Amino acid sequence: MADEVLKNPYDFGQTSKQNVVDPRVVAEFHTNADTDTAKQALHHTLGSGNAQASPGQHNHDGTTSRLLMDGVTITGAKGGNVALANLLAALAQAMGFTDNTT
Repeated sequence: MADEVLKNPYDFGQTSKQNVVDPRVVAEFHTNADTDTAKQALHHTLGSGNAQASPGQHNHDGTTSRLLMDGVTITGAKGGNVALANLLAALAQAMGFTDNTT
């Protein structure tokens, strides 16, 4: 009884001496996992892909995660306030703050 293994991996409520699921059953269960298929997936690997999770030491340098504001284009003349206004709008959208400048 000390080495009893649950016969059905879905019966987590059963009491057992160890409540251990055979690793082969776990591997088979994850054969069709949704790994990295979407941001809403239950399983993610670490990396810089759109549906991957960033590792804890990521630094937004483009190697361990995406660059901040990757793909954002700022337009407007540098001599006027248009470029500054566009920069503030892009930063507000990317960083999630409210721009109340006038």
